[in-house]
Amino acid sequence: MAGQEQSTVSIPHIRETIPSFDVPDYHGQRYEALVPDTLDIQERAALAVNGLTGPTDPDKDYLLYFRVLFSAHPPMMRHETSDICQTKFMEALPLMRLASGSDQNPDVDPVWMATALRTLGPDGLVYWPALPWAKKLSWGRPSPEGKHYAVVAFVGRMISAMTVYMLRDPQGPWRSEIERAVQGLNGLAIHQGDYAYFPQGAFTPDGPRPRAAEMPLGIWSSLAGWTTQGLAHFYRATGYEPAGELAGKLARYLRSHGAYYGPQGELLRNYVPPRPREQASGEDVYPYNPGPPPAQNRIHFQHHMVPLLGMLDYALAAGDDDMAQFVRQSFEWAKTKGDSTVGYFPENIDSPEYQAAETCEVAGMIGLALKLSQAGLGDYWDDADRWLRNQFAENQLRRADWLYRLVARGLIYPQIRVPPSQLDPQVHTTERVPERNIGAFAGWAAANDFFNGEGSGIQHCCTGNATRALYYIWEDILTREGGTLTVNLLLNRPSPWADVHSYLPYEGQVDIHIKQPCRLKVRIPEWVEPSETSCRVGEAIRDVEWEGRYAVVGTVSAGEVVQLTFPISEREVEVDIEKQRYVLIIKGNEVVSIDPPGRFYPFYQRDHYRENVVRWRKTTRFVSAEDVYW
Repeated sequence: MAGQEQSTVSIPHIRETIPSFDVPDYHGQRYEALVPDTLDIQERAALAVNGLTGPTDPDKDYLLYFRVLFSAHPPMMRHETSDICQTKFMEALPLMRLASGSDQNPDVDPVWMATALRTLGPDGLVYWPALPWAKKLSWGRPSPEGKHYAVVAFVGRMISAMTVYMLRDPQGPWRSEIERAVQGLNGLAIHQGDYAYFPQGAFTPDGPRPRAAEMPLGIWSSLAGWTTQGLAHFYRATGYEPAGELAGKLARYLRSHGAYYGPQGELLRNYVPPRPREQASGEDVYPYNPGPPPAQNRIHFQHHMVPLLGMLDYALAAGDDDMAQFVRQSFEWAKTKGDSTVGYFPENIDSPEYQAAETCEVAGMIGLALKLSQAGLGDYWDDADRWLRNQFAENQLRRADWLYRLVARGLIYPQIRVPPSQLDPQVHTTERVPERNIGAFAGWAAANDFFNGEGSGIQHCCTGNATRALYYIWEDILTREGGTLTVNLLLNRPSPWADVHSYLPYEGQVDIHIKQPCRLKVRIPEWVEPSETSCRVGEAIRDVEWEGRYAVVGTVSAGEVVQLTFPISEREVEVDIEKQRYVLIIKGNEVVSIDPPGRFYPFYQRDHYRENVVRWRKTTRFVSAEDVYW
């Protein structure tokens, strides 16, 4: 569709006239298939399309409802300052459509693409409107008064979204628009030799641009990580040197100057005490105020994740091995601060208080594990496999019926019963809230439950980060390079080259239906002995060679079916997760039972996986004609 020349929308964006653009169709092959009823990332991506497009406000240009209150009666969604996390949704939605082929709610895409253009100000920065419920953005402090404000973190996420649009439509306006955004960021940055940082706070179109602002430290420094990743995405896609240079400078600031990472990659606490007045220079920065101890010692997991992903994306694009090794060290340190068996990573590290698992950091750790493994910087495939099959997969909302039973079971706190007459229709909605959030991801999950019974069930920063991680998983299940097809994760996956049917964890078997001739390699999980693996190509037994954990099947032809089998069994494991002892029954890498069980939306209701005979289901497969590397 062609983008309109004049804005007629209800949200007062900074730019009225925008260039025309197209929304390319999602071309590909669709066919019916009988597949094992096991974890299916294509199915999860289709659910994610609902979770990205459902919690939006059609009367306000499909503006995101950031907050979802499951504890309210009735369940409701609410606009607030963090609606700006919609920029994460704008990046993830086309990726989920590429992976799933879902065309659900197609009206959202052109409006969001127009929004990307309408938010670009004359200086290239992305300006979000100061709406009645969001006059000031909490992460944009100090926030000046004005009709629009720019926060550099979300300029970065918008660059990522527009880079996806550009890759899908190279003839569109996206490259020139992103280059303007890069130039705007370069003009705002304070350059200090080989590193650079941004003045702290939000900016209005006509406001001052400090040239000697004090450098943000601690958690405030992390906001440059969002920008680093957006710049790295664009640099990788185009080779545009100003984007690569600024991404590198920001990465070096994050690593060495922001006081948020130790020399060996340790994650440091949010709060950095203000410098003595005689040591400060330039304009004041707004100090991070965490409140009294122990809050001052908190180490926020997720605010370290996006900068690490940004540093890594830059390092891989620029060939900066030293930076990549730093990210690997930091990832190794972070692994020790959660439960690596299921992938439970707490919101705040080493807290004396109970900490739920934001899906944000679970997604970030999976993303790092996959990217580091794919780049040959470590073998973290089994880490990613455990985490995505367990905490991550369970953190995606797949049913809504349980939410309606909370009231009947007396599990709603009376103080959060909100009469509809008290809701502001401009800010709140109670319309089909549970159903519209199917496919979204938990805000503060427990190890055994989607919901912990208090406050929000979902804050949608988690959905934005998790859906992007779904695409990372989708990409890396298998890869084709030259004439070699490599299967890295034993998950169901259709592709132009082969369809993977995984029986795990019902049975220790994976079938690979070859569509194009290739040399085939398949990674076998860490709990399987190579000597216990058998391979057939058609009816013939095939001896395999081994490259580490990879079974090298060798040359295979179109139409052949490769079958790999190996033993799989259950084991009982006791783990301590966030001050609670759990007994897990694990089959392969998949938790099939947890004790004690959850109370609201219990996790690991997987008795069917213990039957040892695979179930099958019919589904429609989609194989995209596009290949967007992300």
